[in-house]
Amino acid sequence: MKHVFYMGTERTVTIMAQHHQNHPIVIPMEDDIIHTQEHPFCSDPSCPCHEDSALLSDVAQAVEQGLFTPDEATRFVEGKAV
Repeated sequence: MKHVFYMGTERTVTIMAQHHQNHPIVIPMEDDIIHTQEHPFCSDPSCPCHEDSALLSDVAQAVEQGLFTPDEATRFVEGKAV
């Protein structure tokens, strides 16, 4: 079977240019965001968990107690592995 790609053609370039002028494609997230006692912050920056004053206070207290460094606390609040 022979595959033919038209990446360098004028038509492809025009289609790609039109695509870049349009708005980004939104892909809905089908899975629920999971927050647990152990992982109260998720990786979705638009999630309200990142603005929860009680959770942020707990993280600040953990930094004061030496349980987290400031960098670790930042990664934790961003929902990244510590």
